[in-house]
Amino acid sequence: MNCPPSFKGKLFLFEWPYLDLDGKILGYTARYEMNGQKDVIPFFKKQDSTFGPGAADSPRPLFGLNYLASGDQNQTVYIVEGEKCAVALQSIGFLAVTSSGGCKAANATDWKPLSGRIRIILVPDNDEAGMQYVQDVAAILAALEEPPGLFLMTIPDMSPGGDVVDWIYSKLSDLTSWDGYQPVPESEKDMLANDFQKLIDTFAVPVQDAWKFTNKSEKIGTWPDPISLDAAPLPPWPKEVFPPEVQCFVEGLSQATETPVELASMIVLAVLAAAVQGKFQICVKNGYFEPLALWTCVALPPGTRKTAIFTSSTEPLRKWEQDKRKSMEESIKKAESEHKTFSARIAKLRQKASGKDGAEFEKLLEQINRLEMQLPEIPKAPQIWCADITPENLGTVMSDNHEKMAILSDEGGIFEIMAGRYSKGVPNLDIFLQSHAGAPVRVNRGSRPPVFMQNPTLTMGLAIQPDVVRGLFSKPGFHGRGLLGRFLFAVPPSNLGFRTGSTPSLFGGVKISYSEIITATLNLPLNVGPDGISTQYTLTLEKEALDLWNQYWGIVEKKMRDDGQFANLSDWAGKLPGAVARIAGCLHVAKHAMGCPWDHHINEDTMEAAIRLGEVLEAHALAAFDLMGADPAIENARIVLKWLIRKGELHFTFRDCHYSHKNRFRRADELEPALEILTERHFIRPHAQKDKVAYRPSRVFEVNPAIIENNQTGENYA
Repeated sequence: MNCPPSFKGKLFLFEWPYLDLDGKILGYTARYEMNGQKDVIPFFKKQDSTFGPGAADSPRPLFGLNYLASGDQNQTVYIVEGEKCAVALQSIGFLAVTSSGGCKAANATDWKPLSGRIRIILVPDNDEAGMQYVQDVAAILAALEEPPGLFLMTIPDMSPGGDVVDWIYSKLSDLTSWDGYQPVPESEKDMLANDFQKLIDTFAVPVQDAWKFTNKSEKIGTWPDPISLDAAPLPPWPKEVFPPEVQCFVEGLSQATETPVELASMIVLAVLAAAVQGKFQICVKNGYFEPLALWTCVALPPGTRKTAIFTSSTEPLRKWEQDKRKSMEESIKKAESEHKTFSARIAKLRQKASGKDGAEFEKLLEQINRLEMQLPEIPKAPQIWCADITPENLGTVMSDNHEKMAILSDEGGIFEIMAGRYSKGVPNLDIFLQSHAGAPVRVNRGSRPPVFMQNPTLTMGLAIQPDVVRGLFSKPGFHGRGLLGRFLFAVPPSNLGFRTGSTPSLFGGVKISYSEIITATLNLPLNVGPDGISTQYTLTLEKEALDLWNQYWGIVEKKMRDDGQFANLSDWAGKLPGAVARIAGCLHVAKHAMGCPWDHHINEDTMEAAIRLGEVLEAHALAAFDLMGADPAIENARIVLKWLIRKGELHFTFRDCHYSHKNRFRRADELEPALEILTERHFIRPHAQKDKVAYRPSRVFEVNPAIIENNQTGENYA
């Protein structure tokens, strides 16, 4: 299997490789199914040694080119609809080809390899779309430099929508002997070949001339390829990243709340880091250490149930803090009472000493000092996380909590605080940056006690609105000082408008298992040495895991070259391999939370899972930074483009477009920049109106058919 095991919630069923005339792999088309629903997804976007989702560049290659190369020009070629039918015919000895993208994408395919063929037989599916497909193909083939001889063969007595595969099923002596995807059984080949040849001899007729001279073949051929409005296509979110108990919680919570799985994944990842940080660090290789602090940020619009995800994900943290406070309640009250008593005695002695001199003063001063030495320290209940905190208070709170803290919030207020909400607009980023890196913090301020920390660690898990993300790049210091480069962003598509409201609740046992993992992680002991000083446990990598990380580091490094994917985002990409190592460390501790994580090396499977997540986060980072610097006209163009795709029509009027978006574009001229961008990027073009009319007509635009057809095959330009 060369394609992902799942795609948009559907499971992998089969894949068909596309080969060129020399047998080189060009890409794949894969079929996914779930609960009776199917998707046929093209994977032609080259990603190192694999292929990502997306149609091949136009003109797309034929499926079956390798068979054309092995035959001669006199051999009859059969054109069917879909790779499944082509493979079925190929397996019984007939030279069959098809185009990628379904029955509406014939015009996006390169049919030139069929130029000069003696005989081509079109075999349509038994429905209107199938007949339209072969008409489109006939028009294209008739326009080739050396038009082939064209014939049509409709299979008789077929049920509505039936195709070659259905015909083969009707002929098999044992229906269970073939799944419709693999080659037909050897024992049936001769019979099927003979029967199909009889059909050809009886029912194949020349294609009617009207088909050959239609101008449908010009529909796409005169259009350049559209230039996407997105920074990069977002790949499917990886599965089986977390330990099983945590993975079940993430997927179950996402399904129960009908929210993108990216949201639950990123918040749970931050919760894991909050539980792990400060106790562990990872030694990637000699001399290179990373603390296990993570900064995650998900961008989703209002109403997408971010709060529900936060409430469920952070519940084990709240429960642990509550239990600790309850267990310490008596000792805290006792210490507070004793502190008040000692303080009262000290106050009386101070008052008495203020009127004395000489030996009596010295005696009272000695008593005050002795009582102050005995003044009991009031224990503080541990705090794992907060939602809103100033930079000044953050240092104090971290000092009181073993130099660590997590900021977990479904709002973006922390960005305003960092930007200087309470410091007259002057950003105060030092403690945030230092605590992400685990660098020592030394703060001396006249009005506050000094803050000294040796190994501070700060985790952040945020879910904010896209409008907040848009404003981040312009905030003073956020980009120049590397603050944004430390965040792992996710920008999932919203499912608002597509929720059913009928999903089952999260199973209680799943919540309990997740809570047990987080609680066990929080309860892992500190690494206290013989001198009583606590230090972090150091996690190390197995050789295979280190080899994987080194390989990934090299790939990311090349992407930061001048012509690379991250040429303008090197600040973020330069920290990505380290972030992947941190993710691997958090996953490792969660995996061994019930035991002793320090007794195990991080293995290859854990590192592989972290790298898979890192690879997906690359695309999300490009989308996030694109959003930060987004031109409003680009955003408006995306909205209009989505409208065009929903309409699925090849023409529209300016008046119709403006009326459909009247709440966004109050005046007609506000729509113009969006249409200009769509025109520049070959999504639309003005339609020349030949007939003169007495009234002033609304401008008409043509729509590039590729965006309608690609939307049906899994590629989305908007």
